Amino acid sequence: MDGLTAGPAPLLGLARPLAVVRVEAVAAASLGPLDPLALDRILREILAAVERGREQVLAVAEHARQEHRDAARELDAVREQLATLIERVDQLGRRQQQARLRLVEISRHFHRFGEEAYRQAYEEALRLHEDWVRAQEREAQLRQRRDELERRLRRLEATVRRADEVGEHVRLAAELLSGNLGRLVGQAADLQRRLQVGLMLLRAQEEERRRLARDIHDGPAQMLAQVALRAEVCQRLLADDPDRARQELERLKALTRESLHDVRKIIFDLRPMVLDDLGLVPALRQYVAGFVDRTGLPVELVTRGAIRRLDPAVEIAVYRVVQEALNNVWKHAGATQAVVRLELAPRRLWAEVSDDGRGLDPTAARPADRFGLANMAERLAMVGGRLEIHSRPGQGTRVRLDIPLGREGGGHADSGPDR
Repeated sequence: MDGLTAGPAPLLGLARPLAVVRVEAVAAASLGPLDPLALDRILREILAAVERGREQVLAVAEHARQEHRDAARELDAVREQLATLIERVDQLGRRQQQARLRLVEISRHFHRFGEEAYRQAYEEALRLHEDWVRAQEREAQLRQRRDELERRLRRLEATVRRADEVGEHVRLAAELLSGNLGRLVGQAADLQRRLQVGLMLLRAQEEERRRLARDIHDGPAQMLAQVALRAEVCQRLLADDPDRARQELERLKALTRESLHDVRKIIFDLRPMVLDDLGLVPALRQYVAGFVDRTGLPVELVTRGAIRRLDPAVEIAVYRVVQEALNNVWKHAGATQAVVRLELAPRRLWAEVSDDGRGLDPTAARPADRFGLANMAERLAMVGGRLEIHSRPGQGTRVRLDIPLGREGGGHADSGPDR
């Protein structure tokens, strides 16, 4: 296994591959000469698109407000029905108890009341019990619907707030464009790059939000629904069947723990707390260990240089790029092992994720692959870094990143490779 050395080329042992993909901060490195009139037309079209986008955002906000009003009315109706039904359940419970007492009295004095009175009392007690059970089931359904509507209202309120914020931002952007077209024409290249970055980040954010919503819906939300149902079952069983109630409580405890585990996993995926608390290297150690446990793919983490806290933007950028690179190794490379190398110099950071997989032909990369590489490159560009992909078919892939550092505080030396 080749190591790291400080200097301009810290990652040694890299023969020049047949194909080297250099992914710079911008997918299109240069724009070439542009006609000012064409730029003015493009910018005006952008302004019109921004205005249309603002109208769409306002429409989304109004639609969410209407849904909020409809849901609020339905929630009021459900609450009213639930209050009435709770009172009815209580009444049926009292009448059922009275009917049972009447049946017991007739049974004790059967010779005085006779068989017909006993039959009528039994049927009345049975009817009231069935009405009571049905009312309880309906009460549980209304409670569940009430909780769903309350959650929906909270989501709609968040949607309205977010839409209003976005609408205000778009309005400010429209004012900026309309008042500064001449200045923006002179900065067209930078504007185009920023638009590309913004669109790419928006797509990544929306994809992450869809994944998060799917994970929460399929995991904790489903489990919490089961927890609520089992809690109601336990409440019913406590008086009549304590042993079964204890069994249900054990299942409830297991469900709660599993739901808590899923929630913690989602929180860690959003932002690993160890990254904020301890820094980049401990966070990478934890992620690599979890990645190995989850996938079974052997991964070695090798660090070199004085470990210290870096700028938070640099730490999260390196962490996410390594995370994305390892996920690509697992999904696409068909590798048997991978190595993550990280070197910290006083004014620079180098890192590399290499594997022994099938490699890739850059000219034949799938669109999804291109998007993933461009996303990594844009993350690094935001902190002044650069990404390179070295690969050739059948010879594995090396994802290399290079970031200049400011004047951070000192750290302590690492003890050596992590496995």
